[in-house]
Amino acid sequence: MIRYKYLFLISFSLFYFSSSAQETQIIIQLDGSLSGKDVLRTSFDEQVYQSVDKFEGELRATLDKPSQISFYIIKNNGKIIDQRGFWVGEGTYRINGQVNDLSTLEIDQKHPYEELSREIEKSGTEKKKELILENLDKEVALNALISNSGIFYEQELELALHQVSPELKDLNSYKRFASNLELTTISFQAKEGSESIDFSLLSREGKQVSLSDFDGKYRLLEFSFTGCKPCLDALPEISEIDRRFGESLVVISIWNDRSRDIWLHGAKKHKELIRWTDLWDETGKVTQLYEVKVWPTYILISPQGKIEQIWNSYRKGKILGKMEALFGGSRP
Repeated sequence: MIRYKYLFLISFSLFYFSSSAQETQIIIQLDGSLSGKDVLRTSFDEQVYQSVDKFEGELRATLDKPSQISFYIIKNNGKIIDQRGFWVGEGTYRINGQVNDLSTLEIDQKHPYEELSREIEKSGTEKKKELILENLDKEVALNALISNSGIFYEQELELALHQVSPELKDLNSYKRFASNLELTTISFQAKEGSESIDFSLLSREGKQVSLSDFDGKYRLLEFSFTGCKPCLDALPEISEIDRRFGESLVVISIWNDRSRDIWLHGAKKHKELIRWTDLWDETGKVTQLYEVKVWPTYILISPQGKIEQIWNSYRKGKILGKMEALFGGSRP
């Protein structure tokens, strides 16, 4: 378990400053406990924290614009079962509630974005559209556009995307939304026996790497994200697979992280094992394309490009056993 009390004060020590920078302090007190192997994940200013117990702590940040602090309860397989978020800006905020029921979370002062978010939420369809389109220079309205995209016609969505302010188009949430809209034009179903579809993603070395770069070899796609404990638990086994079968098999990790910083620097001790191809799915397009809904997910692609097998979630020894059956050899 990570105790936020200590981690918070360390992780927010480096920030860039601007003329509009805002000093923000968030004091958090959550009581209770989670069931089973559930995990509470907290995301704020591109930083992610995890805990399996109640916590109290303090976040300090220098922000150049309003930001959202989000809480998620995640199952052991990576599935999000509950979530709650609050907008914050300059000043001090206090958040209290029960860790096992995020609907009980309360914040002592409401940022103007909270009020706009509430107004959008309670409005009828046409008024909701109007409020969103009028405020697409604000991240809160962009988030509302994404979560309410179903009420817009396709042509309306295209026009709305053009109205989003340039600075918001740099956000990962915008890039993911625009990318997901593109997927509606692609006819592909990720299932065993199907032909795989090519993609190109950024590597840790800063190069674009494509699936087709490894045509003629078996490829094991490993879909993960840094906040997924089973994904990190699996890395020693993936490392052994790469070491033992690397001449016949190319291991490709695909990280569905919301920022490059989280991908590169999050869970460093676990990721030190990685010696294989390691890629960032910045927009989530490849993760969506291959219909990944459970983490980790493993997809084995044949030298001819067919999807041979798909496995969801991690159980110690399972993937290694599959590779031993395919390539031969027993455990040392």
